[in-house]
Amino acid sequence: MYKNFKKNSKKLQQYAANLIPGTSQLFGKKPELYLPGGKWPTYYSKAKGINVWGIDNKKYSDFTMVGIGTSVLGYSDPDINKVAIDAIKRSSMNTLNPPEDVELAELLIKLHPWAENVRYCRTGGESMSVAIRLARAYNNRDKILFCGYHGWHDWYLSANLKSKKSLNPHLLPGLEPIGVPKSLKGSVIPFRFNNFEDLEKIIKKKAKYCAAIVMEPCREKLPSKDYLIELKKIATKNNTLLIFDEITSGWRVDTCGIHMNLGIYPDMAVFGKTIANGIAMGAIIGKKKIMKNATKTFLSSAFWTERIGPSCAVEFIKKHKRLNLGQKLVKKGKQIKEIWKDSAKNANLDIEINGIDPLASFKLNIPDWNFGITYFIQEMLKKKILASDRCYSNYKHSDKSLKKYKEACNEIFSKISFLQKSRKLKNSLEGPVKQMGFKRLTN
Repeated sequence: MYKNFKKNSKKLQQYAANLIPGTSQLFGKKPELYLPGGKWPTYYSKAKGINVWGIDNKKYSDFTMVGIGTSVLGYSDPDINKVAIDAIKRSSMNTLNPPEDVELAELLIKLHPWAENVRYCRTGGESMSVAIRLARAYNNRDKILFCGYHGWHDWYLSANLKSKKSLNPHLLPGLEPIGVPKSLKGSVIPFRFNNFEDLEKIIKKKAKYCAAIVMEPCREKLPSKDYLIELKKIATKNNTLLIFDEITSGWRVDTCGIHMNLGIYPDMAVFGKTIANGIAMGAIIGKKKIMKNATKTFLSSAFWTERIGPSCAVEFIKKHKRLNLGQKLVKKGKQIKEIWKDSAKNANLDIEINGIDPLASFKLNIPDWNFGITYFIQEMLKKKILASDRCYSNYKHSDKSLKKYKEACNEIFSKISFLQKSRKLKNSLEGPVKQMGFKRLTN
């Protein structure tokens, strides 16, 4: 029974595995991605700032993605909480619509003047599916050109119907499209990010048959301006819509989508994750001629009309702008990268550091990196730090917490270096090696 395990994370995890296939509803929260064998805390009782308390009340500092990238203001932000509680008190759900829908639409269009209309969802994956539906409705084409990661829905996973390797460089190797209609085979066409060869051989040749070109405008790195300019030209020439997935990149470097800084404007952009600082919310913005198809095709869901999401998104955007949060996230991201770089140098380790400053990741170039990253997570946990091979910068990553993280990285990188040279790294693991996670296309 749950009540018998609610203070013991390992036992609760084992019990949950029998009730909930995969343990978590999100791939990125699977304990096997961190420390398998019951070592990872897995469940939390509360969180504040970057502090997380496990169900056994042990306190940790979060230096992972902080809520899988959702909470750049930190957990349980007081201003967001106040708005959410007020929305609940005034009825989170109703026969009528929340006026915050309109206020949020005004804000999003003001921040992105190229856009004219807005639609809402509550998760990133479904928001992308809505964008794909609208694109197909607009120009009456079925096929989609894409690169990057865009969710779990049929339209995206169908890439692996043609070849099980299609999504390997975009997501994970060997994903089985079980349950995806076989009739979708060939309906989505992958291309490589920022790759001019694919621009010529795939995008230029296929664009006229496709409803949309879908990509994250930034993830591991920024694309070249020339590449985006050419991509936009191809899309415009072929009446193929350009869709930017800003679910992760949005609100990281400025109070807007990152495409505004790049100066290339799509036909639609999609936001999620951070837009309401941990409150479920998704938004699709776009040109009126495309978005009006939302009244022609059928797009409808009861909980797309609840009040908490848009209310918190309005508060988040206002606070983000007030704090000039983008600059702060960039600065803290640079500090985190420097910590990794200096720690690796001190330990005589070769390191690769990827990602824009607020969305950084690292890899030590050692023969057994899977053992190395597992050991890193294991030892960080002993220091009451939740860690992985990536760290998304956060408003609540204080100088004090960054100092603690730096000291831990210095020590553990040095241990990894010694254990690797003495061939004792694998034997120093206190459980199974972690499952290696998403792979993303970066060149």
